[in-house]
Amino acid sequence: MLKKCLMILALLYGALSATAAVQYMTIELKSGGKFSFLLADNPIVTYANGDLSVNGSPSTSYAISGVKNYHFTEKNETGLSSVSSETLSIVSLDDNTLGIQNAPASAKAILLTATGVVSSTAVVDASGAATLVLPQQKGLYVLSVGELSIKLIRK
Repeated sequence: MLKKCLMILALLYGALSATAAVQYMTIELKSGGKFSFLLADNPIVTYANGDLSVNGSPSTSYAISGVKNYHFTEKNETGLSSVSSETLSIVSLDDNTLGIQNAPASAKAILLTATGVVSSTAVVDASGAATLVLPQQKGLYVLSVGELSIKLIRK
């Protein structure tokens, strides 16, 4: 009787520790791409208009017809270091606009030329997003968001 109880406890412990190791949700595309999201960041997955979207971001939206599967794993299957949902993201929305996500609310986003001339400004909204207009000229620019500055090159 005691052996059975110990065996059941050992099996339960093994099952619980196996599920505790799951740390990522991975989306696998039919084209071969894989994208892993850290579960500790509490990713929000939605289905709308034929797309599977993670955290409501256009950069993490995938056509359902192009998704092979999604599953939960112990490791990041993309082979890239994971990016927290709290990390500042810069996304090229099109040839003329630059999107910023996960920035501190009410921070100023300023795009400067290499000579220090202000090219574009925006104030980050409550959701941490802002949109800046990109200059048409090729060259080196500095994006300043709050206390962070990033060098950008327009080719």
